[in-house]
Amino acid sequence: MQRLLISFWVAIYWGILSSTQVLAAPIEPSPTQEAQSGLLELRFGATTIAFEPSEINWVSGHGKPSSSDSTLTVGRNASVFFRPPFDIPACLDIGQVVLINQTIEPIVRQRLFLDYTPRSTEFRGISQLRPPSGRPILDLYQFEASDLKDFWGEQITFYREPPTTNVKIQLTRDTHLRIPATAQRCFFERGEATIRQLISFITGKIKK
Repeated sequence: MQRLLISFWVAIYWGILSSTQVLAAPIEPSPTQEAQSGLLELRFGATTIAFEPSEINWVSGHGKPSSSDSTLTVGRNASVFFRPPFDIPACLDIGQVVLINQTIEPIVRQRLFLDYTPRSTEFRGISQLRPPSGRPILDLYQFEASDLKDFWGEQITFYREPPTTNVKIQLTRDTHLRIPATAQRCFFERGEATIRQLISFITGKIKK
């Protein structure tokens, strides 16, 4: 009988202790809550992109964001300058990248370039856009990969204006991306992968 009573009280003791431990367990924040804390929301019209404040170098009309900033409105035609937080081949010479609150139709739909057609180059996945006859107005190219298209559904284009290669991409209706890079051979050989990485980096930060 005594052993039975001892076993009974031991069972109650451990039951109370377990309940106390469960009640005292800290509530961990969800991954979503952790990811959103401390982010800076940049509002480009209807598009909101959430960056780490340290990733942004400058916002037109606001300057360098501080850690206390949580939301900034990027005015029409205003720019956000940032440096990609991942390794980029040094030969591409990509410094700051610019996001602009702007809507621009693709160059291939502009009147001066409507008759331009793609011709293959020595670089895989890159075509040069040329007029039916005569000298082209712009040293213009496009990426041929099916995943490298802009908001309008057109292949992403770029043009050489030595010493720079200019890449301009409409990411959303309100967001225009500009990437200045080298005009040297390196861009034709290694630029596609970097442009794809940049697009993925930014679109992954757009709030749905």
